[in-house]
Amino acid sequence: MSKLDYYIHDGSDAFRLKIIGDLCGPGVVSLDQAWRTASSVLRGRPLIIDLVSLGAADEYGRDLLMSWHRIGAKIIARSEGSRTLEETIIGVSIPMLAPKQCRWQQLSELLLRRSTSKPAESVITNTNPSALEHIGR
Repeated sequence: MSKLDYYIHDGSDAFRLKIIGDLCGPGVVSLDQAWRTASSVLRGRPLIIDLVSLGAADEYGRDLLMSWHRIGAKIIARSEGSRTLEETIIGVSIPMLAPKQCRWQQLSELLLRRSTSKPAESVITNTNPSALEHIGR
């Protein structure tokens, strides 16, 4: 039995369906019902189909992807396998997104850029001789 997880992100600028797993079996019916219910509140926002990790698609799954493509959804892939499968289904090239960096990686890169862009200056504001003796030890 195939596994399908999907997440609905109802943002102010776009409506995103994040899909992980195989578009096969009963999960596709559930996803289609969720999409049909949610489509009533799009109000002109773009639909983004985010294929995080698409492994396989049965006939109903392929039909669902084709229907999203036909209505103008932006379909993106986060893995080469997802991209290849989707392109064979809809027959056109789709963009692939780079994986998101984690917050710690973003922070460390920012700190590294800041530390290499300007050398740190050493400033002593306390001129008390006993304080300077402590520093020298």
